[in-house]
Amino acid sequence: MLSVVILRLLLSPSGAIDRVAFTTGVVLLAALAVGGHHALQGWSGPYGLGSFTFVAAIAWSAICLSRKRLHDFGWSGLVIPAFLGLYLLAVAIAIFVLDRGALASWQQALATFSLFSGPMVGWLIALAIIPGSGLASSTRTSW
Repeated sequence: MLSVVILRLLLSPSGAIDRVAFTTGVVLLAALAVGGHHALQGWSGPYGLGSFTFVAAIAWSAICLSRKRLHDFGWSGLVIPAFLGLYLLAVAIAIFVLDRGALASWQQALATFSLFSGPMVGWLIALAIIPGSGLASSTRTSW
């Protein structure tokens, strides 16, 4: 029974979830991502079908979690593609703005890490701490 609840939490885009369920889902998804990455080592190359399927499943779960959390705010799930579009635009522009020669190796690594992971970490933190409008309590049975 618990496995069905976890599968619905991670794979179903319907319903709304509160902060606790979202944070639980993110922690579970991170653990699955790390465990799955290690399990796939050697089974499929970095560009193989197994790796693609794994990344697609993780991305789908992240979209489902985010969409359900946004619905608890009363927002549309269309905020997700808007955020991703702005994020990709910022990364594309930053590629031309960053002067790789001016940065030392550790500074370049930190700047690159911050550029690629900073907005996503900020997105997760914002979704985890912003209080919802209570829609999750009325639709809890749907996830």
